[in-house]
Amino acid sequence: MLLVEKLQETVDEINSKLKGSYLNKIECLNEYDYIFRFSYSKENSIFISLNVKNPFVTLLKKKYNFASSSTFYQRIKNKLLNACLLSASILNDDNILMLEFLKTTDTYDRIRYFLIFEIFKSNANLILVTDDKINEAFRYKGIDTHHPIMRNMTYTPPLKVSYSKEVQEKDEKAENEYINNIEKTFLKNKYKSVQVDIKRRLKSLTKKIDKIQADQEEAIEKLEYKNYGDYYLTIMHEVKRGDQFFDYYGKKIKINETYSPTENLNYLYKTYKKAKLTIESTKDYIHKTQDEISYLKSIIASFDYLNDEDYQELIQELVNKKIIKFKGPKKLKNVKNASKPYFISYQGVRIGFGKNSKQNATLTFSYAKKDDYFLHIKNNHGNHVIIFDSSPSDDVIEFALEFCVYLAKLTDAEVIYAKVKTLRKGNEEGLVKLGAYESYQIKTLHHDFQKYLDSSCRF
Repeated sequence: MLLVEKLQETVDEINSKLKGSYLNKIECLNEYDYIFRFSYSKENSIFISLNVKNPFVTLLKKKYNFASSSTFYQRIKNKLLNACLLSASILNDDNILMLEFLKTTDTYDRIRYFLIFEIFKSNANLILVTDDKINEAFRYKGIDTHHPIMRNMTYTPPLKVSYSKEVQEKDEKAENEYINNIEKTFLKNKYKSVQVDIKRRLKSLTKKIDKIQADQEEAIEKLEYKNYGDYYLTIMHEVKRGDQFFDYYGKKIKINETYSPTENLNYLYKTYKKAKLTIESTKDYIHKTQDEISYLKSIIASFDYLNDEDYQELIQELVNKKIIKFKGPKKLKNVKNASKPYFISYQGVRIGFGKNSKQNATLTFSYAKKDDYFLHIKNNHGNHVIIFDSSPSDDVIEFALEFCVYLAKLTDAEVIYAKVKTLRKGNEEGLVKLGAYESYQIKTLHHDFQKYLDSSCRF
């Protein structure tokens, strides 16, 4: 199928579903992506993407919970909002979409607008034309010198090339992926500083623990200095000031040649005591730091499926734990919903999961019944997953186990599987103490879990 043939299909679909409808909402998702929603259809909207690599137009049912703005967006919104869509057509038998609108102003003037979408890679443009004159344009730059784009200039479509590109399966796949990733890209930019802070702290903790573990390993080796000291005590009468070594069962042990024998004995025991103190003082710190590193890694793994509300709740959790400092408002919006976990459905069975510590705790100890099943990546922080079924089928169990691995952004992991009634609350929110459980090693994922995540709902 040629590009222009695919565009004709879209034009036919727009005319059959939206012709004669009023444009009651325009959304700007980012600099390049716009949604036009109409009164006749709550499900179908026109999605126009002017992204440089692959501009395209399609009818869209997906809704987004965020919005952006731009000067161009404000201008076409002011002029086109509440206009009636008269028709959609292809201009110049080329890859150019033309939407014809009729706008009745407050003073009952009737203005005919033409919204022209030139769908050319690297040169996509969205142009608003009135009385054949360019009124507004996304880019005031034509494809070439024969196609200038200037306000109040007569619009002329670009010269049609003698060939047309074929639409390939990968092109349609790229469009779908682009649509699905818009929110992820928006949130990545919006919360970039939060992500950077988390990654920076993880890097800092990793460096710090590496150094402390190296110090601890060195200290463990120096525990042998007690044996050196005990042995040195038995031969101290043979040692004199100026000796650099003493023999310990064939091993030369260095001592300070400027010290007296008694001073070197004290040195050996002090070295042992310092090593023992280092091990004892760093043991708890290493455990806590490793726990926080695991926690931060689980948060980073969750970035891909957090929505705007989830980010707000995550920030509040991180601030409360004093992991990051947030310079925004002290009370973030939507925190009241922070405890509500999510669920998906598979073969008619609800599978719940949490996206933060509060949701994990609520899911497992408030929503789940005692005979439901709890799943979690073994020896790791991350999502609680609950199968809301007291006797799930093997297929459901396998699906939930793989889903647990997918949420952790892993492909190979051991997953805990236990009855909820065997669990006890841990010392911190979201932590559990396990009783009897089974574990399964998952090495392959067999489902498109992103589709399930896209359709997930809160309880």
